Amino acid sequence: MNSRKTEILKMIEKHHKGLTANDIAENLDIDRSNVSRYLNELFKEGRIEKGEGRPVVYNIPSSNSSEVHVDNSSVVSFETLVGAQDSLKISIQQAKAAILYPPKGLHTIIFGETGTGKSMFAECMYHFAVSSKTLKANAPFISFNCADYAQNPQLLFAHIFGVRKGAYTGANEDSPGLITKADGGILFLDEIHRLPPEGQEMLFTFIDKGTYRPLGESGQTFEASVQIIGATTESSDRFLTTFNRRIPMSITLPNLANRSLDERYHVISLFIKQEANRLNQRIQVEKEAIIAFMLYDAEANIGQIKRDLKLVCAKAFLHYRTQDHPHLIVRREDCSLQVQKGLLKVKEVSERLDYFLEGKSEYLSFDPGAKEVVWSQDPERNMQVYNTIEEKVSTLSETGVPKIDLEKLISRDVDAFFETYVEELVQSPIHKELIPADIWQLTNRLYDIAEEELQRKYNEKIRFAFALHLQSTLERVAEDHMIVHPNLNAVRKNLRAEFQVAMDLSSIIEEEQDVEIPFDEIGFISMFLSIDAGNEESSAIDKVGVIVLMHGKSTASSILETAQDLLGTTTGLAMNMDLDIEVKAMYAEVLGHVQANFEKYEQGLLLLTDMGSLNSFAHLIYEETGIRTKAISMTSTMIVLEALRMADMGRSLEDIYLNIQVSFEAVVRDQFRKNKNNSELKKAIIVTCFTGEGVAAKLYQRIVPIVDQSKVEVLQMQFIERETFKKHIDSLLDEYEIKAIAGTVEVEYQNIPFFSAYDIFDDEKLNLLKKLTNDSLPTEVIVKSLASTITYVPSLELLIEDLQRIVHQIQNQLHVIVDASVESGLVIHLAFLVESILKGEERKSFPNLTEFTRKYRLENDLVRTGLMTLEKNYQIRISKDEVAYLTQMLLENRVNTVIESHTFS
Repeated sequence: MNSRKTEILKMIEKHHKGLTANDIAENLDIDRSNVSRYLNELFKEGRIEKGEGRPVVYNIPSSNSSEVHVDNSSVVSFETLVGAQDSLKISIQQAKAAILYPPKGLHTIIFGETGTGKSMFAECMYHFAVSSKTLKANAPFISFNCADYAQNPQLLFAHIFGVRKGAYTGANEDSPGLITKADGGILFLDEIHRLPPEGQEMLFTFIDKGTYRPLGESGQTFEASVQIIGATTESSDRFLTTFNRRIPMSITLPNLANRSLDERYHVISLFIKQEANRLNQRIQVEKEAIIAFMLYDAEANIGQIKRDLKLVCAKAFLHYRTQDHPHLIVRREDCSLQVQKGLLKVKEVSERLDYFLEGKSEYLSFDPGAKEVVWSQDPERNMQVYNTIEEKVSTLSETGVPKIDLEKLISRDVDAFFETYVEELVQSPIHKELIPADIWQLTNRLYDIAEEELQRKYNEKIRFAFALHLQSTLERVAEDHMIVHPNLNAVRKNLRAEFQVAMDLSSIIEEEQDVEIPFDEIGFISMFLSIDAGNEESSAIDKVGVIVLMHGKSTASSILETAQDLLGTTTGLAMNMDLDIEVKAMYAEVLGHVQANFEKYEQGLLLLTDMGSLNSFAHLIYEETGIRTKAISMTSTMIVLEALRMADMGRSLEDIYLNIQVSFEAVVRDQFRKNKNNSELKKAIIVTCFTGEGVAAKLYQRIVPIVDQSKVEVLQMQFIERETFKKHIDSLLDEYEIKAIAGTVEVEYQNIPFFSAYDIFDDEKLNLLKKLTNDSLPTEVIVKSLASTITYVPSLELLIEDLQRIVHQIQNQLHVIVDASVESGLVIHLAFLVESILKGEERKSFPNLTEFTRKYRLENDLVRTGLMTLEKNYQIRISKDEVAYLTQMLLENRVNTVIESHTFS
């Protein structure tokens, strides 16, 4: 060994805490670049090891050296996931249910686009199983990507189920498969849809019976106790029906577009803190760079954000090492063009960015030291890129730094993204109207040529996917941003016919669009031409019935027809409710249809309505027919599309209902709250401002003295971003009856009255708030006062409880609030009304009934619908006059949900 190298090694051996290159250079009085060269040689020889931080500290390797590079870390769990209480809440509940389901849990399939975190989520399920003692502490978690062997079905089969000696050439001994290794634990199969048919059949046998045969075994079967978790980038409607039937739990992870800005900010912050920990250095990020990352279109979701942040941090580290910056600084211009394009969206969401734009300095600081959550399969969880930069910079002379291809160093796992890129686009829900007409026309012409040349058919779904891809390709070419095909030679070899046609098609694109198509792009076009998604036949399955029920002569028919045309299905029935049809008559028509087609709806019925007046039909149909029925109001074309799509797949009523809840939470949020009696909930007033402390604290001090704190809780909340704030309101509604919101930002939501900060300092408005929080008369007080008067009902107490619930529901449907005394008065009024009708007494007529009902048609319908349960329970008929009186009382006594605001002169 070189004497200098030996001297350096001995010096490190004497210093147990380690030495930096500078320490050694100063002590031995030699050039630092030479020291770095010797240190790198010693490191490659395995004689020394490098520390994680900066500057790099060199040590003698310990006997128990670990490959894991993150010291200050903890195991990933559901609780540590960003969005655990918001966008991932339902997915986590499903996952926990799958793990805890007796006796050995449920096999599970995780749906999600590339980069949504399916592998991490599967690992969370494993750690939850261990922590809940469902699995033993030493239970195995085996992970395998089926795509790795998709081109070799025999090897893939052998890898999963094992192989017997002599099963094929080269099988010289018995080899256990992943099923054997995972016995007593969990086997995670990523890209499970890539399993060949033979592998699928054996997996189904194992799922059904718990037995399997290794490759080459003809007689003996083996048993194993393994919970299967599969993951796929395929959408659930394209996933094999055989998989769907045998794997009972399906979980869909949201893509980045369906997560709030608040969550996206936390994801970005988490990743930057991880890089700060790895480098043991503060990272300062320009505010505009943060906003760009929050708003740009990350096609590969969270995985892409992580890779793009890794790239920009690596650039910052290079500047730090070569330009003597005191710490790492990430600027907007360091971001890729794709990320910087996010800033173009600032105006679209400026209101939602208030929290991030106001009161922040130009740079946000992220310091090392925070506890870091890691997962075992994280490809970014190492120091390779930083160590490579460090080595190259350290070994350079003082004369300059050559260009380092950072993207090549970082993007080690891009192949996985491109393997699934085409498959993801096929599932895209984007429709024609979002694609420029010239692109759509060109796409159709290209595919018409391809159909003739290749003698195959391409359906509209495939054409949509290619049109979308073509549009983005042309944008990339215009910006001189090329994407390299990760497996171009294999495409040319395996898809020769398609590749030849793709070359011809690329010439047409070049001529029409006046661009030059890169050779790699021809590989992608070939892959599109190889897709055969037009000839799939779905087997007959029992379906949930779907009825679209809406006001108007053709509203329901029009929406259903559009959805059916887009999906190519005949599932579903439209029922239009003319404006002159009574609610009761419409219900009779729906009920008659369901009863006449009972067998058609045995799997359940989903009612898709346009407003709450029709929503109560679900409960009534179930009561009268026994058919499980659920209703969703505020229905849009997208909701009808989703309902029909899942019904055609044979998904259960509960599954369809839950999936629509997840996918369209912002639209139909109030349909899925827990149905608790308000008397069980504690009352609350929410005070809010941007910090949750400043103005909110002053409002708190003003409100607390006027309320009974034993009955009403005043909650201080931070208003970060409107949609996130609304989600927090939703979560509170399970525990509280929120009587009002007071704050600096006006919030109209869930029919909750809003008071501005100015209102709270207005004595008259403050008194109104006090009235809203007062209790209605307790049930027992009303019963006691009416006991000697109302005698024709079986149970006065049950009647009053029913009426209190009905009055509250009608207020919600009408989006009307009355104060507690009026609410009690309405309950008593209705109690006397029921008694009077049962006695057969005459009731007075409502003056100008026709004119009133014409003017308040919708309000009358909502009140009429709300009273249908009362009519059914007590076998009575409430006249139009009485409905009008009740409607009038509610409208004339309502409190504005947004209190009239004042302005300073």
